[in-house]
Amino acid sequence: MRNIIYYITLFSVVLACPHLSAQNTKEKNDSILQALLPEPQSVTVYHEEKGIAPDEIKGFHLVKKAQIPFGIKQFPLKTVDEQQHCIVLELNKSIKAEEGYELAIKDNVIRLSARTSKGLLYGMMTLEQIARNAKEINAEMPALKIEDYPHSSYRAIHLDLKHHIDKKEYMYSILDKMALYKLNAIIVEFEDKIKYETYPVIGAPNAWSIDEWKEWCEYAHKLNIEVSPLIQGIGHADFILKHEEMKPLREDPSSDWVCCPSNEEYYKVQFKLYEDAIKATPYGKYLHVGGDEVGTLGTCPRCKKQHKNALELQMQWLKRVSDYAVKHGRTPIFWDDMVFKHVGLYAAILDQIPPQQVDSVWQKQLPELNKHIKSFPKKVIYMRWQYGNADQPGNKKALQWYHDNKLKTMGATAVQTTYAMLPLGGFINNIKSFQTARQDIPIEGVLCTAWDDASPLTDTFWQGFIAHAQYSWNIQDDMDKEEFDRRYRINEFGYQASGLPNFRPLLESTFPLWETGLLDEGVRRSLYRTGGKFKLMSLPTETKGEWSIKYQKRIEEAQKNIAKCQQLKELLLKYRKESVRNEYSLQVFECINELTGYTAELLFALSEYDIKRDFASFNNLKLCVKKFDTVRQNMEHVYSQIRVLGQPEGYLLPMNHHAHLAIQTKNSDWMFWYETAFLKKLTENIPDLK
Repeated sequence: MRNIIYYITLFSVVLACPHLSAQNTKEKNDSILQALLPEPQSVTVYHEEKGIAPDEIKGFHLVKKAQIPFGIKQFPLKTVDEQQHCIVLELNKSIKAEEGYELAIKDNVIRLSARTSKGLLYGMMTLEQIARNAKEINAEMPALKIEDYPHSSYRAIHLDLKHHIDKKEYMYSILDKMALYKLNAIIVEFEDKIKYETYPVIGAPNAWSIDEWKEWCEYAHKLNIEVSPLIQGIGHADFILKHEEMKPLREDPSSDWVCCPSNEEYYKVQFKLYEDAIKATPYGKYLHVGGDEVGTLGTCPRCKKQHKNALELQMQWLKRVSDYAVKHGRTPIFWDDMVFKHVGLYAAILDQIPPQQVDSVWQKQLPELNKHIKSFPKKVIYMRWQYGNADQPGNKKALQWYHDNKLKTMGATAVQTTYAMLPLGGFINNIKSFQTARQDIPIEGVLCTAWDDASPLTDTFWQGFIAHAQYSWNIQDDMDKEEFDRRYRINEFGYQASGLPNFRPLLESTFPLWETGLLDEGVRRSLYRTGGKFKLMSLPTETKGEWSIKYQKRIEEAQKNIAKCQQLKELLLKYRKESVRNEYSLQVFECINELTGYTAELLFALSEYDIKRDFASFNNLKLCVKKFDTVRQNMEHVYSQIRVLGQPEGYLLPMNHHAHLAIQTKNSDWMFWYETAFLKKLTENIPDLK
């Protein structure tokens, strides 16, 4: 921890004295404190003084109105009269930050002071990490003083339930982990995962009832986590418009994507969905109304009669739905991409053009944007999403424009966009970049999104949520990706496992072949680019070796991936042996490694058969084909421990306007979309392989 202040006195030279034999070394203190996430703002360590072992703590001593925070796991949950060997909790109005706290460990007493119960909770979460770390390396909690507070008051994650619902126990565990890392808000994109009372047809058969969601939100509230709903409407409305009863609300009769903003019957439905979502989230502050990626506004007869362009229609809609939110005690949030798209600034604000062109494009199109400023509702929070590097000219110009026009904004970054099975690339630096960008321009907070287009398990992207926790809490100390990765592995898997090589880069390096290795045309992520269309690779011809020559580079890559996947298999086994927590996450990564490795094995086995055409190569290919059933069963077994796989009986598939991978089939076939298609083609052409 780079901002720790060390007080070393002459007494430190007597560390070998008998009465100091149980005292931590400086190295142990560093090991404990340099693993904390998020990193506290200021830590002072007294190396010459004795700390206290976690097991020596007897309970809590409460001063005045202080109470023991919810969710404590490392200490006895009882109150005691004495202060020695206890945690003294105190509410102190002199601490300025609402979520700030001061923590001191000295003379066999732990003192935790905070302005509010929120600060006491976060101080205890820091102490929980310290105690856990100390136990793990057989050490004391060091004598210290911590002064801490968040950089951002709104540290939210996105729970997108478009295409899945996790099991209830796992849903509650998400809240526990959020609290540990000091994340304090969730925006839940419910879609059809509420049993809507007025329009039950819209709720999926496996949706939670309003009361079930209220119980979940009650639990979140105890952990200082504010839950707000996101209910799409004008666009992304296929969960509504796919139903026969709702077809009259469509802007385009042939599409279930967009609702008509000029149809009063639509607002009756939309407002009832809002009403139920508000009931389901009783402590929520916001109502996110969506509003992004609306493509066909102004095309229906009702809209044409208004003689308004698409932007005017969208802002008219925004006024209606935001007025509803405010009237019902919620602050509306709105995705802002269509605003800029309609005035020719979409590429500029997303920095999809060279930086040197941003100024000229912005100046050219700004008058058109300013022409509509009066139609922007003042009580809306405009959510400026940028899932790449947010600290760039176009995104910052948009944020500054909002600020100059006295409109409130939030940022939205992403850990998961359209990746299948596992988010790839530099999401940690992208997440950090929005906190860097906002230092010069005041905004209300940042949401870390995780989109369900390809529906990976939450365990595959918790690293991004934890990065969001780090950089939204403490951006002042410039923690680089390598240091964050080290702390992440300690917190998630333990000290012993953290000493092993980072498995994630090696795992990610196998993905390019897995994503398209069985295709001549098509993609597995960002399926919207092809509309879900693909062309499988060809099969061996009658001419020996011809197929292997055609796909030589791919087969060479497969050989490399086979070696990588074996290396990963051995490394992940070591992680499971050494880790002290989150073994389930490691099982998930093992399954992913097995699946990506299978593509490489299949390509290599097919090449061997193509070249040799003998009994041994044929038998090896046959065994490889058969192995897929085991790979699939293993993955489904692991995934089904926390997730309801497939859609329930009676579920109606939408038209899938954006070609989301996770909704290609009702069952779990979409998880193995190209494997099953290619194996079907292979066994139909070589029947003896069945």
